[in-house]
Amino acid sequence: MSIEDAFELINNLDVPDGLRRRLAPQHSLIHINRKGEIASVVRFKHSPSEGEQLDALNKAPRCVQIIGVPGMYATLPEFRSRIEESMFLFDHMKR
Repeated sequence: MSIEDAFELINNLDVPDGLRRRLAPQHSLIHINRKGEIASVVRFKHSPSEGEQLDALNKAPRCVQIIGVPGMYATLPEFRSRIEESMFLFDHMKR
């Protein structure tokens, strides 16, 4: 998945503006692989519990998981920067 596609999903830009967007999922878990690519975006209507976060991470092995909510990353460069900041975690993971 491209960074642009993930940015659209996190900010609910794939949903028509208005009431539908407000009722769309408001929480996302973003999985990033070692190459800095988006492996998946899992969306929730509620804040994911610790168990849900672990389940989502288990479905994306060898990935780093970050959170996202609409408006958290105002621009695409800001989202890219957050992804780059999380890449240091791979230095501390087992291969």
